[in-house]
Amino acid sequence: MARVARHWSARMAGVVAGAVLIAGGTAGVTVAAETGTTAVTAGTYLPTVEITSNFAVVATTHPDTVGCNGYNVTGTGTSTGKPVTTATWAQKEVVCTATIPGKYDIRGTATMTEPDGDRLNISYALTAPLTSDTMVYPTGTFKIIGGSGTYEFAVGSGTMNARVNLLDHDHVSSSLLGDIQYLG
Repeated sequence: MARVARHWSARMAGVVAGAVLIAGGTAGVTVAAETGTTAVTAGTYLPTVEITSNFAVVATTHPDTVGCNGYNVTGTGTSTGKPVTTATWAQKEVVCTATIPGKYDIRGTATMTEPDGDRLNISYALTAPLTSDTMVYPTGTFKIIGGSGTYEFAVGSGTMNARVNLLDHDHVSSSLLGDIQYLG
């Protein structure tokens, strides 16, 4: 009798599992049929910040040769993309080689000024491996810290990548990819 009860329980469990699979499979088909290409496209990420900057830099030795052991860097150039269509780029950063073992630790700020005077301000934190190679590719994040005009109450963030040839300070580039919000 106990054997028959176990056999019957196993059979019922199989029937219930089959019913769940059929119902779940039907629900999945229904959801798939209701989800067209419009819904899929709406879920695609579209950044509101896509800026490319090209600039020249001047590096001077940082005064803290123990804690930082690096450089103060200033840069000027141009920025294009969105939300700025065309702007001048001005940056100040500190590049340390002693704060993160084996890496450049880069902290800075930049201002993009449009022809009408509106300014978008960012801060950034990047790192790159210390190597003997003359090409360095710092990566990290940026934060929008306001500005003036259209950007007075702007906030946002995203990723930042740069390309630096240590032997050519006249042709540095960076790209910003992320989002901006206007709170004002």
